[in-house]
Amino acid sequence: MRKKGSAHYGLPHRILTLLLISALGLALSGCAGSRVAARPAPYDSPEAALRALAAPLSAGQTVTATAHILINSNGEKYPLKVALMIREPAHLRVESIPIMGPPDFFLSIVGGELRVFLPGRGGGTFYTGRATPQNLSRFFPVVLPAEEMLPLLMGLPPDDGKTPFSLSGEWEAGHYRIDRCAAGRKVRSLWIDPAGNLITRIRTFGEGETIAYTADFSEHTRLGKGFLPQRLVISGEAMPELTIRYTDLRQIAADPDSFALPVPEGIVPTFLD
Repeated sequence: MRKKGSAHYGLPHRILTLLLISALGLALSGCAGSRVAARPAPYDSPEAALRALAAPLSAGQTVTATAHILINSNGEKYPLKVALMIREPAHLRVESIPIMGPPDFFLSIVGGELRVFLPGRGGGTFYTGRATPQNLSRFFPVVLPAEEMLPLLMGLPPDDGKTPFSLSGEWEAGHYRIDRCAAGRKVRSLWIDPAGNLITRIRTFGEGETIAYTADFSEHTRLGKGFLPQRLVISGEAMPELTIRYTDLRQIAADPDSFALPVPEGIVPTFLD
């Protein structure tokens, strides 16, 4: 990798990147509305429910936030505070906010490439490689690929591509549940609150329709013309439970080229793959 000049890792307002990836239309039949219902209204089909969904953020918008993260692993809890910046379709940048001292952790994901910088003795260590679950889990307790994790951080289902699928829906405890099936099995479900036409839960299934993970979303807030959850909880059998609360949510103008971490001068990257 070609070395660049001196790296500057601060972001505007000291808040970095949190993502907005994978429009819901691509993830679940491309049906996203632009209004929030004033009161609960029944849906007569999964397609009608998807059409009624409150609009997510528009493509190309960059969002920054402070993320207060609580990792619950086998009863042990670890709090973290980071600044995030994100932009659709696959741009993420993260900077730690320690209690004392300068940031000690930097991460970026751009186009499927992971970069991590850990400042330290001798200038620090710079890692680069594919944004796979294995590589991500070296630095953060995530066992999901980046293209799946990033939409969840925005309260959206991952993009399932062009795989043929069918939809079914039914009411469950005051919410409308939509099941997506492909290749003869259920692959994903989402729950919609009809009071605001907002997604409150996404559940993904593995082989045998076992639950891979569940993501719950709450405290949605309007940001520009779209909506974002301010609180999310992601849990699964093969991962610790992550509780994330966003504060200081903003939309900013940011160049997509500003997301990827530059290689600090004098540092030789360590390749993960």
